[in-house]
Amino acid sequence: MLERLRSRLEEEMETLAQSPYLARVMEPGFADKRLYAIYMCETYHYTKHNARNQALVATRKEDIPVNYMKYCLHHAEEEAGHEMMAFHDLKKIGIELKLEDLPKPLSSTNALIGYLYYVAENENLFARLGYSYWAERVYEFMQPLLGLMGEGLKIPETAMTFFVQHAEIDAGHAEEVDQIIERFIKNEEDYLAVEATMIASLKLTSKMLDEVFEEFVKIKEGKPTRYTFLEQLGIN
Repeated sequence: MLERLRSRLEEEMETLAQSPYLARVMEPGFADKRLYAIYMCETYHYTKHNARNQALVATRKEDIPVNYMKYCLHHAEEEAGHEMMAFHDLKKIGIELKLEDLPKPLSSTNALIGYLYYVAENENLFARLGYSYWAERVYEFMQPLLGLMGEGLKIPETAMTFFVQHAEIDAGHAEEVDQIIERFIKNEEDYLAVEATMIASLKLTSKMLDEVFEEFVKIKEGKPTRYTFLEQLGIN
């Protein structure tokens, strides 16, 4: 089933790579550090909830395999606090706001957060593995963007801990997710639930990235946005 899931992930990633917004971002001179800052703010918001919705799977009332329960709780523990990497990266590019002063999540970010809580509490017991499956290995699909951040936007590695250090952590997590899928996904119903969550959460994440792009364009065009403070802080 892993080969089937991997193939489906690659198909979806290829489709997402055709985004016209992504093409604009990759144009030389179009993006600047403000785009990165907006993205890291939204990354902070959704990452803060990942440990929580992961742990919720283990608290469901129906019977749950003990080793799967242990995996959910252990993974939740390891994910706890990872949002602070994103906050650290914001500070490293000059944003000295307190956590409570960060802008509220964008509507698309809230949609992703809410969906993962719903999956964890209501969908197939193994469904959330679909989110973990792609989220723990997404960095291998992000090399062009990582190159843009480092070379094009001149973001130092010290301000990219969420991508650099987090990627190293997630490499081990990806192997664990594969092992759990191989161990517990034994029928078509469970597989389709994992695949459906993978695709839906990917699409919601893509919508979030689109809204991040749109907020950045508003700043460039001088239109009102919750991220106007980036101009005041001199992030450009």
